[in-house]
Amino acid sequence: MKGAKPAAKPAGKPAAKRPAKPAVKARGPVEAKAAGARPAAPRRRPALPPPPPPAAAVGEILSEAMAKGGHAKRVPAATAAAEKARLERNREADARLQMQIRRAVQALLDKKAEKLVVLNLQELGAFAEYFVLASATNERQAQAMSDAVEMAMKAEGRRPFSHEGYNKGAWILLDYGEVVFHLFHEEARRFYGLERLWGDAPEETQAFTS
Repeated sequence: MKGAKPAAKPAGKPAAKRPAKPAVKARGPVEAKAAGARPAAPRRRPALPPPPPPAAAVGEILSEAMAKGGHAKRVPAATAAAEKARLERNREADARLQMQIRRAVQALLDKKAEKLVVLNLQELGAFAEYFVLASATNERQAQAMSDAVEMAMKAEGRRPFSHEGYNKGAWILLDYGEVVFHLFHEEARRFYGLERLWGDAPEETQAFTS
């Protein structure tokens, strides 16, 4: 019949819903091995540095290391010979210096120097090895003593590096490097007191006057 509504189509079956995927559980080492997967390596904590050795042990460590490296071996013959030659030269130089001082001391005594003293400064680390101190009664005698020292040292091939106070004569200083001569008026000698300042130096006057 006209005007009749077409019959509604039968409703089909509702679409089947896909089942949700189960959540993947973390595999433990056993499960991963069974599934053929390689287990993740466990994280390692960084190793702590070893504690430093005590201070007392440092010396022993260095000594052992030096011994292993050959530092404890005997000195080679060539080095020993060089050291012996150096010591021999030092002895010869000291003997030559003592001869020069002895000659200058005799020159001072010839000029009637008073209270002559020779101080050995070698063990004190001073700028000179010997001090020679002597007193004069007046300016002219001090100058004559200075001239006598210069002549005696010149005969030994030595010239002073410095020559101070000659004109006034109260304190004449002749500096020869290893030995320094101090020629005083008595008052100036008491005032400056070099014997007190260098009181630790052994006196060796007799060795240079005998």
